[in-house]
Amino acid sequence: MKIESFITGLMMAADSFTKICFLALFLPTFSFASLAESKLLNYYCSNATTLTGNGGYAANINHLFSYLSTNATEHDGFFNTTAGQEPSMVYGLFLCRGDVHPENCRDCINLAAAVAPQLCPNRTWAIIWYEECMLRYSNQSIFSSMAEKRRVDIWYDTNYATERERFNRLTVTVMQEIASRASNATQGAKKFATKEATFTVFQTLYSLAQCTPDISSEDCYRCLQDAIRDLLIHSNGNTSGFGLHPSCTVQYQTASFYNLVFNKTKTAGPPVSPPEKPLLLPPPAPGKKGMSSQMVIKIVVPTVGFLVLSTILCCFPGWKASKKLIARRNRYDGSKIRAMKSLQFDLSIIEAATNNFAEVNKIGAGGFGSVYKGILTDGQEIAVKRLSTSSGQGADEFQTEVVLVAKLQHRNLVKLLGYCLERKERILVYEFVPNKSLDHFIFDPEKQTVRLAPTIQNN
Repeated sequence: MKIESFITGLMMAADSFTKICFLALFLPTFSFASLAESKLLNYYCSNATTLTGNGGYAANINHLFSYLSTNATEHDGFFNTTAGQEPSMVYGLFLCRGDVHPENCRDCINLAAAVAPQLCPNRTWAIIWYEECMLRYSNQSIFSSMAEKRRVDIWYDTNYATERERFNRLTVTVMQEIASRASNATQGAKKFATKEATFTVFQTLYSLAQCTPDISSEDCYRCLQDAIRDLLIHSNGNTSGFGLHPSCTVQYQTASFYNLVFNKTKTAGPPVSPPEKPLLLPPPAPGKKGMSSQMVIKIVVPTVGFLVLSTILCCFPGWKASKKLIARRNRYDGSKIRAMKSLQFDLSIIEAATNNFAEVNKIGAGGFGSVYKGILTDGQEIAVKRLSTSSGQGADEFQTEVVLVAKLQHRNLVKLLGYCLERKERILVYEFVPNKSLDHFIFDPEKQTVRLAPTIQNN
């Protein structure tokens, strides 16, 4: 049987006949339920100091455990005492959670005392935390003073709240309240407080704070503040956490872990008020009934679906049109590039045709620039418009305008043969015709077949 194996292991770990006798005395008082349900949270032992050669101190530890176990149902969940005489005196205490029934408190203390020799063999001090109780002993006085060291922060799992920042704010608010209530307990009463608060429709925050009753209200509040701060720094939105200090404990979970209503058989002072009601959402306005979560879902889901579908239907035509526009622009850009390549003249060819823009070849001038007559290597006569270098027209604008002029077909317009855009030069090349005014060629029947060159604006 498991209980027999447990007893055998403890006996093998014992270093004296006194320990064996002590375990034989109090182990039969365990209930199988407490052994199965009590959960060890953590423990600490002294580091290097052992009890080698000090059998009296080891015997006093066993006597202390016996005293604590005997008084586990008589002092409302807290008791401190000593065993032996100096220099081998042992100081010890236990604290059970404020909502735990006295019989369950006794079982938890017996379990902690039984495992202490295994967890901390031959050590001068130790502290053991279970879910329902805490046991502590030392070779120095630990009564009526807040312990600063040997603290631990733990949590059960890696589940985090969906809204961490809001969950942390709620946890801080609730735990600050119960820290104030626990530390302000009247003389002789338990320094213990709990509170429930609604986080979401499906989650409730359960919180607990407790101090050993022997420390002052100021020390209790300071201890709880330190425990809350350390716990929240490490948990950071985790849905459960335990801040364990020797003189105080803080806990929170999103699942109920303490008795919401508990009975006390004996008290050392005024009764502790039952936990407050959960922090509920405000009631609906008068004359209106609150909506259930299912009703909210039935309203929200179709509304969101309708909005998504409407957005898709509205955006699809625009997306399709923009796609066509992009394709059209790509085709235009491609045709523009091909047209520009077919019309482009090298500057060296134009300079050779006009004898490097010689004055004798200049046949006209104006605000836009000068016009020169030239002859290509194949004998074709050309008219070269050399636009002014002071023009503010950009290269892209110039090329676009060239493409448009090249596409114009009219019997009164001179054909554009090409262009040149090198260095700072902007040059147009036309077929050469006698240079007369436009009205002369339009209204003179004999000259109507002669074509004129269109002008490109010199912006």
